[in-house]
Amino acid sequence: MFFSLNKIILFIYKFCVKTLVCRRILIHTSHNHKMMLYYIHGYQSNPNSTKGILFKKTLNAVSIKYRDCKPEDLIISDAVKKIMEQIQEDNNVVLIGSSLGGLLATKTAIRSKNNVKQLILLNPAIIPLSIDIARLQGIPQRILQEMQDEQLFKEKIPCKTFLILGTLDDVIPNEWGIEFAKKQEAVIKFLHDDHRFTRNIEKLPKLIRGFLEGKTLR
Repeated sequence: MFFSLNKIILFIYKFCVKTLVCRRILIHTSHNHKMMLYYIHGYQSNPNSTKGILFKKTLNAVSIKYRDCKPEDLIISDAVKKIMEQIQEDNNVVLIGSSLGGLLATKTAIRSKNNVKQLILLNPAIIPLSIDIARLQGIPQRILQEMQDEQLFKEKIPCKTFLILGTLDDVIPNEWGIEFAKKQEAVIKFLHDDHRFTRNIEKLPKLIRGFLEGKTLR
């Protein structure tokens, strides 16, 4: 049986299109299965903050509610417990933490051991052991004592870690993040910006996506 050249070309075209579509579906499904992104807000913030909404829209990240009290009544260990409860069903978790949320994300990762695979920390409030917390203001001493955790500087966190630090941050010194990054062999990206990343907030999703995809940071 002989087929016309047009029929052969049409058959090949349909086969290639079908194959390409299936491949895209498989990649999309695999990607969704591989990563579950969660966002953890800062001390005075909330799940529906500017970053929370932005990351939900651009990265499909779920904002975690870790407290039902005033910021000054927060108990760090309880917050970490709530975060762990919310991510326990996922096997490949990415935690994005801002300021105090960066600390909570880190403490969660070091305790979960298995399901947190990557950390994205935005000006994280991780206090080095050399800092005299009695001289710090703005947060109750009780909370600061719980925040300053030697485990974060003496034990390797079992996941990839990426820090984005604002060089104009007047809330958390860059030196804190740098010291933590050295201990954890983490990657740091500096932005000429403040604590909230006011100038570059729209760039954050692209930077985060690039890190997750293993692309070179620029």
